[in-house]
Amino acid sequence: MRKLGASNKLLKNVLIAWLVSTFVFTTVAFLVFVNQKETAQANLVAVAKRIVYDIEKEFAIVDNTLKQTQRLSPSCDDSTLQYMRRLVFENPGMSEIGIIDSKGLLVCNSFGKVIPPVNTSVPLKTQGLRYYGPIITDYLELAAFVLARTRDDGYEANVLMPAHWLKSALDIAEHHNTDFVALVDNQTGVPVFLEGKYSLPIEMSLYPRVEKASIEALFDDGKERFAYTLPIPSLPQLSLLLATDTRHLTYITPFWATTWLVVYMAMWLGLTLLLNSYDKKQLSNKAQIIRALANGELFNVYQPLVDARTADIIGVEVLIRWQHPIEGELGPAYFVPEAERDGTILEISIGQVERAIKDLASTIKEYPEFKVSFNVNGLLLSSKRYIDKLLEAKESIHRLTIELTERDVLTQSQTKVVLTELGRAGIEIAIDDFGTGYSGLQYLQSFPIDLLKIDQSFVASIGMDTLQSPVLSAVIEMANRLDKRLIAEGVETKSQAAYLTELGVFVHQGWLYHKAMKIDALIKKTTSKQIKRAA
Repeated sequence: MRKLGASNKLLKNVLIAWLVSTFVFTTVAFLVFVNQKETAQANLVAVAKRIVYDIEKEFAIVDNTLKQTQRLSPSCDDSTLQYMRRLVFENPGMSEIGIIDSKGLLVCNSFGKVIPPVNTSVPLKTQGLRYYGPIITDYLELAAFVLARTRDDGYEANVLMPAHWLKSALDIAEHHNTDFVALVDNQTGVPVFLEGKYSLPIEMSLYPRVEKASIEALFDDGKERFAYTLPIPSLPQLSLLLATDTRHLTYITPFWATTWLVVYMAMWLGLTLLLNSYDKKQLSNKAQIIRALANGELFNVYQPLVDARTADIIGVEVLIRWQHPIEGELGPAYFVPEAERDGTILEISIGQVERAIKDLASTIKEYPEFKVSFNVNGLLLSSKRYIDKLLEAKESIHRLTIELTERDVLTQSQTKVVLTELGRAGIEIAIDDFGTGYSGLQYLQSFPIDLLKIDQSFVASIGMDTLQSPVLSAVIEMANRLDKRLIAEGVETKSQAAYLTELGVFVHQGWLYHKAMKIDALIKKTTSKQIKRAA
């Protein structure tokens, strides 16, 4: 059975570690995925902007050149030819400059006067930069892109830009994750220049378009793509379209995939080992407490309750200690919280009551009104075994009291029923550390509470200018109005004792009178007549 239980715990820990690891890594992977995707999209947008910047810079130079052609003579005189040739020489983005008359005849270019004139299209009457092409030039027999402007005299001045220049501007060889980049006509969506295999979204229309846009959609070649389109500022007829397969946005190399898998498995294994270690520690602590119970290493000490008016002992609060075989005497803070978690607190508390009955038998026989108080938490109140043990102890200890914190009173649904049962049996109910918790009048009136123990932090404030000082007076006044008896904890100075006594708080606990003591020392105190009947 032990092996089966251990196997079940191991499987439980493996499952918990897997769930935690999977949740953490899924969350991290999602965040990394989103970040990587957003970064890749931002990089693509940055590439598009840089390409547009380079094209726009050259188009701006051409546009500025065309604006200055008002003075160029269609007769192709020497000064006109020299000026046009100088412009072509100075700017590698221009292969030719030409002048077209109002009838659509090319009459002059940077190579000289055109004889006979070449018939082209009639100049548009609209203002602003426009484009044609691409075309094959007659003189150089190269593909070219034409930028043109209509002059004030109705003639058209144009510049031929070599196609290879634009292709180099659109080169995506260095951007291996880009599927295609195109200079597109904004009205028709037809690519004027293209690098890569061109396609468009299926379920949405990109063109005509005049503004920038980001798109993530299924394209007509069956691929899911992220695309970004950006108009050319000086030539709104055109825009740049850059696209990439969405798989490229979140691509994980085999190295990183392997690294993530190794880290994931290491986290899973580490959490499993950590949980196993915790279980072993819990089992070890529980086993130690069980051994301590069996070996009688746990024992009681008794904190006297004193009548401040006479300094006589009228009862005790029962406290627990552990005589550890290696670490020596341990206070409850070292083992009670752990015992509450693993459930051994029940056995500890039942043993504490049994030892108190035995230790105090002679004292109670001589002084039947001797008060005995036990600290009880909500877990113990929900245990029938412990409640039965208290009722059994009541037969031997006539003035039996249990002390609870305000939180234990209010957070246990069956507390009121249990406390009512204990009250009917003659067991007194005290609230420990009163004033530090909820301190609601409602529960003081609705629960069967007999005693309030003033927390030592309020006692320590006596004679000091602190926030606790006025609260102490209010606590005492409230208790008197509700007809609740008071006990003051942590009384360490004569001035504190005198102040409390003056306010009508006569039962004290604290080092001014006695520290917690073992049963032998308590019996010596009681036989020396430092005890009286409880008021």
